[in-house]
Amino acid sequence: MNAWKKMLGVAVVTTAPMAASAGEISGNVAWTTDYSFRGVSQTNEKMAVQGGFDYGFESGAYVGVWASNVNFSDGKSSVEQNSTETDYYVGYAFNASESVSIDLSFWQFTYPGAESASNYQEYVASVSVSDFTFGLVYSPDYFGDGNGDATVISVDYSLALQENMSMDFHVGQTTTEEDGIVDGDDSYVDYLVGLNYDVAGVTLSLAWVGTDIGGGDNTEDRAIFTISKSL
Repeated sequence: MNAWKKMLGVAVVTTAPMAASAGEISGNVAWTTDYSFRGVSQTNEKMAVQGGFDYGFESGAYVGVWASNVNFSDGKSSVEQNSTETDYYVGYAFNASESVSIDLSFWQFTYPGAESASNYQEYVASVSVSDFTFGLVYSPDYFGDGNGDATVISVDYSLALQENMSMDFHVGQTTTEEDGIVDGDDSYVDYLVGLNYDVAGVTLSLAWVGTDIGGGDNTEDRAIFTISKSL
């Protein structure tokens, strides 16, 4: 199972929670030049340090926690400039057939301190068929603060180039009930093309990330480099 790359469209390719093997604890840690979530920078295009732990049960159920620094600063105070995102999740993954797997999960996003009003939940479902993953996300209160609900649909494809190298492709569409979630739009598309290389026990990832949102530094096309390691 994978607690799908931080929920179907996260950040860069490898900066997301990875599930434990059945009955085991696993962890992950990463450094990235930009924490991009569904194409939108969560750190004002600055670097982030991220990591998490998971426990997978033999039944296919799993629980975990993942955290990263974020920066939603509007330039008014140092409190707003530096904050943390901590995500808690629980889910269940199983194989429907030899080539089809299903993953259902619930996520609680929390932003301690000045950003706590942005806390919110998401319900996530994904179906993996061979190298494709199709995802659906629903949030009843997207990014908190009394915002309306939102849905996210996505398609991901992973291509193995050789034993220690792969490419990831992602496209997703986020649709919200309220205008103004991102630059006044109620819907936008994000995309990612990434190259991953495993060497000396770590994964090096280079991704091209962007959205169809006009203007705004945090939504423009950009390259993101990540170093990650599974523990």
